[in-house]
Amino acid sequence: MERNAVVLGVKAQAEWWLEQRIAKIREERHDTMEVNPFMAPLISALHGHEGFLELAEFLLGGHFSIGHATGFGKLVDEKILPRVFGTTKLDRDARRAGLFNKSCFDNIDHVVHKGGKQILLSLKASKWTIQLGQAVELNKSFKDIRDLFEAAEHLHEQVVIATFYGHADRLTDKYRLVRGISRGANHDVHNLENYVTVLAGKEFWSWLGDHEDTQLWVMEGIQSAIEAKRQPLFEAQALMAEFKNSFARRYAAFIDETGVIDWVRILQATNG
Repeated sequence: MERNAVVLGVKAQAEWWLEQRIAKIREERHDTMEVNPFMAPLISALHGHEGFLELAEFLLGGHFSIGHATGFGKLVDEKILPRVFGTTKLDRDARRAGLFNKSCFDNIDHVVHKGGKQILLSLKASKWTIQLGQAVELNKSFKDIRDLFEAAEHLHEQVVIATFYGHADRLTDKYRLVRGISRGANHDVHNLENYVTVLAGKEFWSWLGDHEDTQLWVMEGIQSAIEAKRQPLFEAQALMAEFKNSFARRYAAFIDETGVIDWVRILQATNG
């Protein structure tokens, strides 16, 4: 792919994502959040928070971080890959009938079109995404897909399992297990080394965009989106500051004049 197409495409999708997250911040209400009265004093002690305002900032960061991470995964999966790199996202409609309706394709997210071939892509967020049981199940599913290929029931001659950040050398051994490479314990997996490939980080983006600088183009698009949304981002940051202060004021009655937090009263107010 060409650099400008990737940069402009990612910029458009990242701008959309920022608009969505800013809207979430604008819609958020501090009274929808509640402090875990058992965990809060532990967190406060662990991180050395000097007052409830610092704790509030930490809790709010965690609250929004989960949504941001989930939303970013969807940005890559549902927007950037199909709209910028031309993959076919296997959504509900694509799975409704035919080949992709088979359960062995449940963990295939995209069809990537490269050099006249159609390659199956299973996209994972990070090196920690796959647990032991999932790795064994993925191995079984990919083996079924290979068997269907060998029986000439489809033309997808490769499965790529990929993470969009990280390095292949730092992936957990579960990614090897997906390919049937079992070291030590016997996990009853099938050797798929000739059918399943693992790509991570730069290798994945270079493969997807057919250029070693593809990940740099993606980053350039993201940075361009940030610059384009600079003013609404300033507004969102101001809203976050007010959100933190407003959240802290809810608990002002439980803090004495020296700043000591009455965790017992917070517990009683929360739980009764």
